[in-house]
Amino acid sequence: MDPEHIAQSLIDINPKLDKGLLVRTLAFVINAHKGQLRKSGAPYIKHPIEVARTLANLRMDTTVIVAGLLHGVVEDTKHSTEEIREKFGTEVAEMVDSVTKISDIQKGIDRTAKTFKKFLAYVSKRPQIIAIKLADRLDNMHSLQYLAPERQKAISEETLDFYAPLAHRLGLYSFKFALEDLAFKYLHPEEYVAIESHLELTSKEREEYIASIIFPLNIKMNLEQLDCDIRGRSKHIYSIHEKMAARGCKIDELYDIFAIRIIVNQIADCYIALGYVHNLWMPLYSRFKDYIAVPKPNLYQSLHTTVIGPYGKLVEVQIRTKDMNETAEYGMAAHWAYKFNLKKEELEKNMDWVNAITKMQNEIPNSTEFLGFLHESLLPEDSFAWTPQGKKISLPLGSTILDFAFAVHTDLGIRCLGARVAGKVLSIDAAIPIGETIQILQSDSQEPQETWLSMAKTPKAQNSIRHWLRKAVTIQSEILGKKIWQKELRYLKISKENFPGDYDICKAFNAQNMSSFYESLGKGEIPLKDIFIFLKQYSDHSQGWSKLKLFNVFSSSDEDTPISIGHNERFLLNYASCCNPVPGVLIKGILKSGKGIEIHKEDCKILNKVPQEQRLSLLWEAPENSERERKCILRIEANDRLAIERDIFNAIAKNNALVKKTTFQSKGDRIRGRVDLLVFNSAQVKNIEQSLQAIVGIRKVTVL
Repeated sequence: MDPEHIAQSLIDINPKLDKGLLVRTLAFVINAHKGQLRKSGAPYIKHPIEVARTLANLRMDTTVIVAGLLHGVVEDTKHSTEEIREKFGTEVAEMVDSVTKISDIQKGIDRTAKTFKKFLAYVSKRPQIIAIKLADRLDNMHSLQYLAPERQKAISEETLDFYAPLAHRLGLYSFKFALEDLAFKYLHPEEYVAIESHLELTSKEREEYIASIIFPLNIKMNLEQLDCDIRGRSKHIYSIHEKMAARGCKIDELYDIFAIRIIVNQIADCYIALGYVHNLWMPLYSRFKDYIAVPKPNLYQSLHTTVIGPYGKLVEVQIRTKDMNETAEYGMAAHWAYKFNLKKEELEKNMDWVNAITKMQNEIPNSTEFLGFLHESLLPEDSFAWTPQGKKISLPLGSTILDFAFAVHTDLGIRCLGARVAGKVLSIDAAIPIGETIQILQSDSQEPQETWLSMAKTPKAQNSIRHWLRKAVTIQSEILGKKIWQKELRYLKISKENFPGDYDICKAFNAQNMSSFYESLGKGEIPLKDIFIFLKQYSDHSQGWSKLKLFNVFSSSDEDTPISIGHNERFLLNYASCCNPVPGVLIKGILKSGKGIEIHKEDCKILNKVPQEQRLSLLWEAPENSERERKCILRIEANDRLAIERDIFNAIAKNNALVKKTTFQSKGDRIRGRVDLLVFNSAQVKNIEQSLQAIVGIRKVTVL
């Protein structure tokens, strides 16, 4: 192979490339891969050359193309990263090193997630390496037929699961469509062939129909003297499959498997062209999207409208400028190209997603959880709303008010009670109203619950909730563990002189410190029997303990002071379904490993089957110290006025009740709502009811 000839073919695509550097790199790469063959039997060198050609088409600069040519050298030859650094510079070497690391990824393994994190840390500095990896994957997918069936399937699943969504996220739609079709071909070969055959059989009919749309459009645009380029195309095989699955129909029942694209010179012409399209055919306004006014996070801009075309068939029409079309073709790569000469600040602005991912690496220390977040973050962001300050928040379709709150700020999400949108109050699990301004309602007394995990749809919200819950469980475990420990100290009447030191306690129970010891004890990971055996050696009565006493010490007696439980231990309290204990009744507890306390009625027969050393005497906390025990539902009718929902939530919060769910509807000058609470007893409910009735505008409060 002639390096000069190959370099010239790349320069023919992008004349601004450095031919001298390309020739030198090609000579090195050809020699490095000499004698190596692909599974197809073709020389391996064809692969990096094809990668370089793809990068040249993306308008990448010489440095990126050089890295693309070298991307397999370290992995597949004797040459090292240091040698690459010496011959081609630090920047190229770091790109090659990052692409080599990402090549080793195998989904679901912890070290894999760590590799992703390292890769993305460098991506935030040099995002072009994503284009290298996508070009590498695309060429590999084209030669997948030479691999064993199990490898074909594994690579295709990874492509459909990660690389195609990554291409979508970055606006590289040509990559996305090609990767999806190739992966679908190997994952579902029969369905692929069926759709492909149908498209071939109906190609003439489809071309004629597209022509029946383009012809009157051209006439209209010429009459109006609007300079534009009109194109028609069929949708890709995988996207057709997705439409069939979503609608539950056959391919011959799909009408919108083709689209018309109108390319104009300037933004104003986009809206003029839209008007002409709507003059010719009736639009479906529910399917109109203005991505020019509100671009997608990957910088994509276009007008999308669906019209009822000839013979009653639905036709999607996309209208954009030439620059917008270039971004649609090349995605963020168009903005990475050196010809745009972007400043660092502008590049960072265009890399919001990568920057957000990099930030989340510090907030999600667990690598496996981070991998899950990374995968979910690749989902398309098809909905958006505004904060009262005018900041746009983009989220995946189906996201909730809770997701929106966490997207604005973690603390806002944690204290979220609901939201006010266009005069209506929405609950935290309500879907985001697209394009609306959302005012989050919050309360200092509000705290996340486990049920929030099912309400939140975005990884940021879910991981923030999990982090808060883990921290809360740790704190509450320490509180409960300390109560259990102090109870045993009191019962055994251990004097200050005999009191065990922290070192001896931690050593006996393999704890790093006392906080860790209390946490393990509160979670039930340390059996009460072990606590007693350890403590009895320090008791003034240690000589008199019998085996019988060892077990009786846990039974109820006048000396056995119960442990008070309530809000501070709520994540460790599990209510037994066998006897359904409620606040106010006499109770006992069973300490269960890793779960905390299972609460039973004192006379529950199940307790007789549980060893004495696993039982605890318990007492409900006083109402004034508790925030949550029993479910209560309030129905509220009120005159609608500014901040009335804030007053409602404040009244509830002042009475130490926990809001679980809210639903409010506004009609005219009235609002009606339902509030689900967790309270301690009827006296607390009465106080809440009275507080609400004292609010100006409240017409009626009903307790269900």
